[in-house]
Amino acid sequence: MSHPADTTTEARPHDDLLNPAVLADPYPVYDILRSTEPVYWNQRLDSWLLLRHDDALDALNDPERLSSDRTSAYLGHLQGEEAARFEPFASIRSRMILYTDPPRHTRLRRPVRRGMSVRLVNQLRPRIQEVVDELVDAVIEEGRADGITDLGARIPVIVNSELIGIPAADREKVKGWTADFVAAINAGGANVPIADLERGQNAVLAMREYFIDLGGARRAEPREDLLSSLVNRDEDPLEGDDLVATCITTLFAGLETGLNLIGNGLLALLRHPDQAALLATHPDLLPAAVEEFLRYDGPLHLVGRLATEDFTLRERTIRKGDKVLVMLGAANRDPEVFPEPHRLDLRRGENKHVAFSHGIHYCPGAELSRVEGEIAFGTILSRLRDLRLGEGKLEWQPNLSFRGLRNLPLEFSPGKRKDAR
Repeated sequence: MSHPADTTTEARPHDDLLNPAVLADPYPVYDILRSTEPVYWNQRLDSWLLLRHDDALDALNDPERLSSDRTSAYLGHLQGEEAARFEPFASIRSRMILYTDPPRHTRLRRPVRRGMSVRLVNQLRPRIQEVVDELVDAVIEEGRADGITDLGARIPVIVNSELIGIPAADREKVKGWTADFVAAINAGGANVPIADLERGQNAVLAMREYFIDLGGARRAEPREDLLSSLVNRDEDPLEGDDLVATCITTLFAGLETGLNLIGNGLLALLRHPDQAALLATHPDLLPAAVEEFLRYDGPLHLVGRLATEDFTLRERTIRKGDKVLVMLGAANRDPEVFPEPHRLDLRRGENKHVAFSHGIHYCPGAELSRVEGEIAFGTILSRLRDLRLGEGKLEWQPNLSFRGLRNLPLEFSPGKRKDAR
């Protein structure tokens, strides 16, 4: 069988996944492709798309055949001096947990996993509740707010910054660097525009200087934060670009998953008032609700891999060196696994979603995002009475990797701050 790259010269109708209409609702396209070409060659992205749940699981559990180390392919669309110009960005990126294979991946992941364990995250619950209450207090008397800029984005910025050890005064600039980096890894890095790469590289260089300096300060005077634990390990402490790459990964993964879980989940509730009413009266459903939000419209819609050998999947030939995008968002709506996949059901039973990936690259910050979501949804529903979607057009981030809103206008009946007497 011929390879699509040998015969396909023009993009097909379903190749433009960054079309605003598709960004607003990608699931009809996912349905068509999953049922007709579940292993799909996307000309625009120069990548194979895997859209079935079982294929996604197999891919995520096969790091030998589908490698996470895609450094050689990441800037493949650039040549000569242009490619060399972005070598600093590619170098730092190649050291990130997301883009490494064992044994390097194991070495880098272990200290992060320990620093974000279920036990430690549960100890943060009182502080997360305090943060959410403070943010709700700031808007509750107004009767309106933006679910993203006032709530969804600020909760993980504050919580993750404190967890890592980033001073409060630095949060906004670090958040800006993170946003620029995320734009540069859009769609698994497939043909990223030069302007986005330039902003991404500037952000990475700024964060390199920032985290090396902050790591040095924490090495001299350790505190109770993740950064201190990374640089003061008795064996094999992280330093230099390994430290920088690990801090960047922990930061952007935590911010994007937390923000998009809260934003996408709130929108789902607003569009399904019966489920919002159910959750408001049955807060014991919060853990199950978070899992359903993750499945229904999760924060991470794809992860990239690189084929290390030729193999055949569903009669399609994937060659060594081909880029493969595992479409988590499509897998989470697979009707073979989830009955009525397009229905939001907070009482859904077994929920085998892959919203946080799977296997050795399962998101180490998953539990923190879950706890942030539980507390955010519970607090917002209990304190913002008569919550409803406000006026204004919804805009989605032009990003295929991380699915999230730019804005979410909310209206509600004005209430009192917690500290009001």
